[in-house]
Amino acid sequence: MNRFLRAAFILPALLSPTLMQGDRPAFAQERQGCFMVNNIGRVMDLSEICPQPDVFVTTGTPDLGTGDIQVTLRWTTTDDLDLAVTDPNGEVVAYYNPSVPSGGQLDVDANAGCSGETNSPIENIFWPPSEAPQGSYSISVNLFSRCTQDAGPIPFEVRLLVQGNVQTLSGTVGSGNETVTFPFSLPTQ
Repeated sequence: MNRFLRAAFILPALLSPTLMQGDRPAFAQERQGCFMVNNIGRVMDLSEICPQPDVFVTTGTPDLGTGDIQVTLRWTTTDDLDLAVTDPNGEVVAYYNPSVPSGGQLDVDANAGCSGETNSPIENIFWPPSEAPQGSYSISVNLFSRCTQDAGPIPFEVRLLVQGNVQTLSGTVGSGNETVTFPFSLPTQ
């Protein structure tokens, strides 16, 4: 008997005890994202508590820093918006001050000075695990510079991650409203 025919008879015989067990569900479909399978085999979606994958990772932008606090700004124009976060000590993390003593860091600054423009820009500020001080913070989104002729308002979205809890904030900036702020706090654990 040739080896391919032998494998066709032997393989099902070896697998049949495993295939016959009905006490454990089998998953053959690939899943992408953040999930787990609980003790009864049900798939649980954990996307609300997991950091979201970033589309920019596949296009050459580095992974986004994360930790106790992560503030990520996204918008869809080539204009230069700036993200800033003020910590409880009054220190500001921004393009002009990319790190502060409390551990806050700016690691991505898109469309800066209208150079290297993308219409899928992102900015990210974070505090690594166990470094963020407790207290009140403030997020600022500022229209730094128009890089296009369009004078309309620029909608944006801020994804705020605080100790595993995700919140989405949105707003617009424009000629009459160049800065929008959002307060948040890091409570005691």
